[in-house]
Amino acid sequence: MKTKIEVQFQEHNVDVKDTEKLVKENLKATGVKMNTIANLDIYYQPAEGNIYYVATTKDGKEISNEEALKIEE
Repeated sequence: MKTKIEVQFQEHNVDVKDTEKLVKENLKATGVKMNTIANLDIYYQPAEGNIYYVATTKDGKEISNEEALKIEE
C-alpha cells in the first residue's frame, strides 16, 4: 500500500515526504550523517510555510535549524 500525506492550507499543497527530504538534505549539508540520528522531529508551519526540525543523535546531541527552511512551489 502506498500512502501520501499532503498538507493543504490556503493555496499551498505540501507533501509530507517533501518536508522530510528537505530536512534530511539540510542535515547532510551541515555534515550530519543520517545513521547517527536517533530521532528526527519536523515542524511545519503552514501559515508561513516554515519548516523547523530537531534531530537527536544516538549520543544525545540535539541539532536544530534556527533559520526556517522553505519548500519551493
